[in-house]
Amino acid sequence: MNSNKFNKEKKSLITFFNKKKFLDVVKNGTKLIKQEPNDTQIIRILGITSINIQNFIEAEKYFKKLLLFEKNADNYYTLGNIQKKNYKFHEAVISFENAIKINPNFSEAHNNLGNTKKSLNKKDEAIYHYKKAISLKNENIAALINLSSILKENNNYDELLEVYEKILNLDPKNIKTLYNLGTAHLFLGNTSKAREYFENTIKIDPFNIPSFRNYVSTLKIDESNRIFKIFKNMDLSTLKYEDKVLLLDALSKCYFDMDKIQKAFDCLDKCNLLKKENSNFSMNEQENIFNKIKNFFFDMDNKNLEFNDKIKSIPIFIVGMPRSGTSLLEQILSTHSKIYGAGELNYLQRIIDKSGLEIQNNIQDYFYEMRKYYYSQISKISNSDFIIDKLPSNFRWIGFIIKAFPEAKIIHIKRNPMAVCWSNYKNFFLDNGLDFNLNQRDVAEYYSMYLDLMDFWTKKYKKNILDIHYEIFVKDFEANTKKILDHLNLQWEDQLLQYQKTNRPVTTASHQQVREKIKMNTSEEWKKYKNYLEPMQEVLRNKNIKY
Repeated sequence: MNSNKFNKEKKSLITFFNKKKFLDVVKNGTKLIKQEPNDTQIIRILGITSINIQNFIEAEKYFKKLLLFEKNADNYYTLGNIQKKNYKFHEAVISFENAIKINPNFSEAHNNLGNTKKSLNKKDEAIYHYKKAISLKNENIAALINLSSILKENNNYDELLEVYEKILNLDPKNIKTLYNLGTAHLFLGNTSKAREYFENTIKIDPFNIPSFRNYVSTLKIDESNRIFKIFKNMDLSTLKYEDKVLLLDALSKCYFDMDKIQKAFDCLDKCNLLKKENSNFSMNEQENIFNKIKNFFFDMDNKNLEFNDKIKSIPIFIVGMPRSGTSLLEQILSTHSKIYGAGELNYLQRIIDKSGLEIQNNIQDYFYEMRKYYYSQISKISNSDFIIDKLPSNFRWIGFIIKAFPEAKIIHIKRNPMAVCWSNYKNFFLDNGLDFNLNQRDVAEYYSMYLDLMDFWTKKYKKNILDIHYEIFVKDFEANTKKILDHLNLQWEDQLLQYQKTNRPVTTASHQQVREKIKMNTSEEWKKYKNYLEPMQEVLRNKNIKY
C-alpha cells in the first residue's frame, strides 16, 4: 500500500467531513476503510456520517467496531443513542449503563437511559435516571423536561410544579413550560395563578392561541377584555388547523359569556365542522362495536367467575355519558379517606382492544388476563381500599367489568338527555374517541346507542349496577352520597361536605365545576339555546327519548 497516497486520500476525506459533504465521505471512506480496517479516525468519521445521513444501521456497525479499540463513555453513549433510533431498547440500556460505569457523572447518559427505560415502560426506573441526571447537572434542561413529562403522565402534580419552576429558572421565557405551568395550576384549581401564567405566555408570544384558549376558561369575558381584543380579529385563513380549531373554540366561549349567541354558535359550529372534516371517527364503526359487545354477552350466564387471587384495592367504575356528572361524583367520593380518585384511566380499553371482542372458547382465561393486566396497572397508582376509574365510556364494558372483577363497584350516573347532548356538543375534547360530539345529530344518535346498551346491561346485571340520577343527586348531595357510601360499605366522613377543597388534579373538562359548590338547575341551561339545537332534539324525539 502506498502510505503517501493513503494519507492524502484520508486528508481529503477529513476535508469532505468538515465541509459536511457526507455522500463524498461515504463514497471515499468505504474505500479507505478496506485498506485500513482498524483506522479508528476513519471508523469514527463513517459512524458520525452515517448518523448525519440517518443510516442508523450502518452507524451502529461502525460504533460497535470503534468500541473494540476505544472503550470510552462517549462512544458507548453514542452507540446507545443509535440503538435507540433502531428501536433496540434493551441493547441501548446496556450501552448507556456501560457509559455510566466508565463515567458515573455522565448526566446526559442518565437522561437518555431514562428515555430508554420509559420506552420499555419502566417508568419508576426512568424517573430515577432523570433525577440522577439533574442531580449531576442542575442545568440539564432536557432531563428536567423529560422528568416533567413523566410526572404529568403519573398525575404527580406537586412534584411537577417544582420541576416546571426549575425549568423556568434556567429559561424564564420558555413558552411551553409557562403554558404547562398554567395548565397544571388550572387542573389543581388554582385559577388566578393559572391565568397569570397564560397572561405571561401571551406577553412573550402575543398570538399564542393555546394560552388564549386556556386564559378565557379562567374568567367571564366581556367586550373590554384586552386579551380578547388581540385575538378576536385574527385571520383564520393564516392559521394552521390546530390553532384554527382552538381559536374558534375559545371565541365561542367568549361570545357565550357576552350572550352573543348567534356569534357563539357560528364559532362553535365552524370549530366542530373543521374537527369533523379531519376526524376518522365513524358512527357506523361504533354501532358495530356496540353490536359486537351485545353479541359477546347475549348468551353469557349471570354467574360470577371465581378467581384465586385476592385484590387489595377494589375498583369503583363511575360510568355514563361524558358530561353527565362523573367528575363531580368522583370529586365528592375521592374526598373520603378510603377512596382514591384516579381520574379517567384507559387500561380497560387497552386490554379489551388487545383481547378482542370475539366470543371465546376459554372464557375464564380471557377474563383472568383482563383482570391481571388491569389490576397490575391500578395497583401502581394507589394502595387505597378503593380506586375510582371514572372514564365515562367504560359504560360499554360493564359486562367485562362484572366478569373480570366480581368485587368491583359500578356506579352509573344518568342525566337529562338534552343537557348531556348539548354539553357534549359545546365542549372541546382532545380525545378523538369522543368525536361523536362534532355533529348535533351524531351526538344524539350516540346518546341513543348508549341508552340502548345500558338497557341491555341493566336487564342482565341490574343487581351489579348502582344508578344515580344527576338531577336528584344534586338536590341533596349529602343524603345521596351517604346512600352511595352505604353501597360501598363505608362510613360517612364530614370532610365530604367540603369536597370542592380537596387538593387533587382534575384534568377533564369539568376541572372548574368540581371546585365550586353544586349549582342547581344546570340541566335546564340548554333551553336557553333550544332554537339552535333543533337537529339533536329531532333525533331524540324520533327515538322516543324524553328530555
